[in-house]
Amino acid sequence: MDFNTIFNLIISGGIGVIGFFLKHFFDKLNDCASKRQVHELQAKLDRADEKYASKSELDELKKSIEKIESNIDFLKENTVRSNDFVRTMTRLETKLDDMRRGS
Repeated sequence: MDFNTIFNLIISGGIGVIGFFLKHFFDKLNDCASKRQVHELQAKLDRADEKYASKSELDELKKSIEKIESNIDFLKENTVRSNDFVRTMTRLETKLDDMRRGS
């Protein structure tokens, strides 16, 4: 083997190795997300944060709802309904009218 043959083999092998690593590098780049895709995903995450509540926010909302429900139950038990009020006032007015007529 002469010098040219050995030199050509070395150059061909070097080009082959460089080509292999370039192909490997570009294949990895193709698998990675582009900057545009990353920005799109970030925008979707931001919109999801606006739409959905976290667990702590849900817990706070549940506590607030429980307080409201207990207040509603208290009001139902301890207040006079409008029908009852009207009926009672009518009776009271009737009694007052009867007292005025009697005296």
